[in-house]
Amino acid sequence: MIRFSRPWIAVLLWGAATSLVASEIVWPTEMDRAIALTPAEYLQSTESHKVESGAFGMVRDAGHRFHEGIDIRSIRQTKSGEPVDLIFSALDGQVAYLNPKSNGAYGKYIVLVHPRAELPVYTLYAHLSSIEPSLKVGANIARGKIIGVMGHTSTGNDAIPKDRAHLHFEIGLRLADSFESWCNTRPEYGKASNLHGIWNGQNLMGVDPGPLLTHSRINLLDAIRNQPTALVVVIRTSKAPDFVSRHPALVSGDVGKAAGWYVEFTWQGLPKKWTALAANSPQLPQGRWSYTAIDYQYRNLLTLRKMITPDAKKAGETLIQNVEILLSNGR
Repeated sequence: MIRFSRPWIAVLLWGAATSLVASEIVWPTEMDRAIALTPAEYLQSTESHKVESGAFGMVRDAGHRFHEGIDIRSIRQTKSGEPVDLIFSALDGQVAYLNPKSNGAYGKYIVLVHPRAELPVYTLYAHLSSIEPSLKVGANIARGKIIGVMGHTSTGNDAIPKDRAHLHFEIGLRLADSFESWCNTRPEYGKASNLHGIWNGQNLMGVDPGPLLTHSRINLLDAIRNQPTALVVVIRTSKAPDFVSRHPALVSGDVGKAAGWYVEFTWQGLPKKWTALAANSPQLPQGRWSYTAIDYQYRNLLTLRKMITPDAKKAGETLIQNVEILLSNGR
């Protein structure tokens, strides 16, 4: 039985962090942060010419397709209209993945990880025309370092014309180190291999980068913790997902004695809070997992994102996939 709980009250403390600790964050393109005061000033729209189409969220295909990051427009082009904006690392971190080929929707892209931040997030920089040749996977990288040049690389139905060149930028968390184990259970990967390993977009779950980038310092742990809870899942497993060990700051309870987990998800599918459940907990599901509650104010977004079915009685395909990925190390 689905329980519609009272709305959670989320206080988003982007600028005034709840901790004295904060990471310095730089704008990832040549655009001056001082002029990026509103989304209309920095977002690149799609062919719809609607500003919101370059934002984070359910902003594509008349609100039916999710956009994981934000698209930051070009401010500098050649006479022929090709973008030449330099791209910078937003935070101190390490190079995690380089894709120098235009072999997917992201085109040429870079993933950095930031283990010294308050929460070890990733940042992703996509549709590049080129990647800085000196970059090597595993190398440390300082915030503000040049990592590439803006472009419009992509393939298939997502081809981008040069007049809409932009940087697709994401901040978020990786669902599972065991992602490739999940891929091996999916028939569609039998014909086309997973080209990007654990840095495949299906294994990455972002938050809206826009509010974070408007500040020069941000506590990333607070930013994730303060994301509103929209849906709750309960899981029965004696083997903790690797997400738990990678993000202990998002975990509460006795992990060593956990027989399952009470997991709070954002509307977009980020598992933002994990509470360990003891073997005698009445909250443990009968089966492996189930979803037990939603915040009713997010029902429409949850439905559009396919986190739940339209009647709100069952988990939707996005939630099923995300939970399967999270639990894939227990197979």
